[in-house]
Amino acid sequence: MKSIKNVGNLFIKTFFVISILLSSQLFAQVELTSEMMEEYAFRFTIDKENSLSQNAKEKWISYISDNQFVGLAEIHKSVQKSVFTTAILSVLNEKGFNNFALEVGPNSAKILNEFANSSSIKNDIRSLNRYYGKRNKPPIIFINKKYDALFIQKAFDLDYNIWGLDQEFVYAPEMLLDRLLALQTKPNSQQKACYDEAKKMIKKYGFRKKVNGEFLACWYQSNQLINDCLDALGGIPETEKIVADLRESWDIHCKSATGVGSNQQRANYMKQNFEYFYNTQEESKPKVFFKFGSVHLTRGISPFGVDDLGKFLTKKAEDNGTGFLSIRQMVAYRNGKSLIGKSGWESVGMFLQLGKKDEWTVVDLRPLREQLIKNLIKTNEQYTFELLNYDLLLLPPNDSYDKVNY
Repeated sequence: MKSIKNVGNLFIKTFFVISILLSSQLFAQVELTSEMMEEYAFRFTIDKENSLSQNAKEKWISYISDNQFVGLAEIHKSVQKSVFTTAILSVLNEKGFNNFALEVGPNSAKILNEFANSSSIKNDIRSLNRYYGKRNKPPIIFINKKYDALFIQKAFDLDYNIWGLDQEFVYAPEMLLDRLLALQTKPNSQQKACYDEAKKMIKKYGFRKKVNGEFLACWYQSNQLINDCLDALGGIPETEKIVADLRESWDIHCKSATGVGSNQQRANYMKQNFEYFYNTQEESKPKVFFKFGSVHLTRGISPFGVDDLGKFLTKKAEDNGTGFLSIRQMVAYRNGKSLIGKSGWESVGMFLQLGKKDEWTVVDLRPLREQLIKNLIKTNEQYTFELLNYDLLLLPPNDSYDKVNY
């Protein structure tokens, strides 16, 4: 009887162990692979007129859905980034978007908006760059490449308002100094004299990395003549704003150049500028398309440890009962060659494997994120970050670096 009892106990224990093993196998986490992601991939083309095919348009409409904010977390200097931006602006416009936020200064954006009725945006931007800039040192960054003119033109054709949320670029002071003088109803002799002196000084030193041992932005901060001139040309709300924006921008640039760190300050400035534009709209919940570097549009804390614009937009959309769609651009092919394993791309090779040299690829990361959160799949820290912080992965066909529009 005792032996039977022991056998019974052994059976129960064995059954219990087997049950645990089967249960653990049944619910074991599966390692994320590119084959798994392929299930959520969609491929499309953009024609020579920078338009999406009908099925691609319908797919993107479904992605955009009822989101109030859509952000392209771009790779700077990419030709294909500008092609996609041009194409998606039309689709977004059909979904009620008419505000386009760029990684430029607020006053620079105002100057761009004045080109809205131009017969040739490309020529106007080229003239602006040639007059106020030097090669690779434009007065307005991120709209200074040849293909950038495509999406600026398209934005104006569709009556978008351009919002500038970022710092004014370090080579913008001469352009904005001219703006300050032009806004004076009747400049007095003191204003004219200080303008002439400041402009002369900016023309002489404005493209140097350092002036008298100081980084350029730091030199602007400490230069008495230039700051006295800014004070003299202030006095009305519009000019006071330009002056304040210039000084804030110099502070951000100076801290960055000297290693003090200003990433959070810059992000806070972007949020402040967003609120300024957002609150001037007639709609209670205006829809906005953002084109910013990828680090700025993460749903959580950025790779730099910054509470950045993307996290802010995620919360804003939640409060509004709407949504924020973040599109993460990567590059699988450049100049005909695969970037898998190349410098800067070593940690995302599994994503790049999904790219095609002759087609666009978009991967919906949201179902994979859900599986990750439910512990159904597992992956390393880099891919975990990407899945948690972006909604779509965008891989263009063969890409290249854009050239300056000078």
